[in-house]
Amino acid sequence: MKNKNNVFRNAVVAGTLCAFIAVPSFVQAANIRPILAEDVKPIIIYGQYNHWSKPYIEKLLKNYNVESIFKDKDLESYIKEEEYKNIVKLVIDEEYDGSPDAMTREAVVYDLMKLWAKKTGQDLDNIAVIQMLIYSDTDKIDAKYNHAITLAYLKNIAKGNGGGIFNPKAKVTYGELAALISNTHEAIKNELSFETDSIMEGRFETKAGYEIKDGKMTFDFELISHYTETKNLLFGSGQQFEITITDEKGEEVYRYSDDKFFTMAIVTKSINPGESLKWQDTWDMTNKDGEKLTSGKYKAKIDILVIPEEDGEKIDPSQLTTEIEFDLSEAK
Repeated sequence: MKNKNNVFRNAVVAGTLCAFIAVPSFVQAANIRPILAEDVKPIIIYGQYNHWSKPYIEKLLKNYNVESIFKDKDLESYIKEEEYKNIVKLVIDEEYDGSPDAMTREAVVYDLMKLWAKKTGQDLDNIAVIQMLIYSDTDKIDAKYNHAITLAYLKNIAKGNGGGIFNPKAKVTYGELAALISNTHEAIKNELSFETDSIMEGRFETKAGYEIKDGKMTFDFELISHYTETKNLLFGSGQQFEITITDEKGEEVYRYSDDKFFTMAIVTKSINPGESLKWQDTWDMTNKDGEKLTSGKYKAKIDILVIPEEDGEKIDPSQLTTEIEFDLSEAK
């Protein structure tokens, strides 16, 4: 990645994917609570006052002039393209001049993820995501949209239609529109806030993701610099990282360095502000006994083997490591 705008920062959330949320989980983010009476003056502009999307609508009303979009609307009716464009301009991007391919769930979520990537300075197509079978109807999602829909799940922008179903070809309702727009706005704000706080703090960050393909698991990971000046890092040998994979019992099934030899010379790497050092490793998914693993839960621990002294400053070891949990039973 050439700069901080191109790193796949949150590409992957370390740990197990969130559990499915019941209807209306298609668009419900965990960090959005119901709006209280003291938060915003009650405005009844829609018929179903107790509709599940009420908190999202009232949150939008509090900060944006979106009343005309939801006024007198049946929140279970399908949205119109023109009103989708209007609310995007009002809440997310005032210069927006595009439109989804269709007003279906898959096309709208894809369009919103493109906006999320644009506003956070990232390349949507190059953000690594965990390749998991999130929805039981994943095979019905157009291949063009699948990557963005997985990322939308990880970013709490869209969570499906409940019961592990995404229902990609269904049209988006006004209630769902309110939640999708609110969640996208929140995800953009959180991403930019994290980036700003990290740079102000001055730290390193290790991020990782994986993909399972053709019976092999490929790990992509990087060490990101959130410093405002160039840093020089020292590695004690030619081995710059270690990966260990353990099963549910904590027993080690794979170690990257096993049966490998590395030069013993000190290696120096420079990393500029906002940039990253990247690595990749492929595991054939066999354990130490040579048995192919096709099921079970595992944890991959990735350590960047930087000598924890840099420019006279001690690097917090937690900045040089990350973990990924995965279930081979659910892998595609």
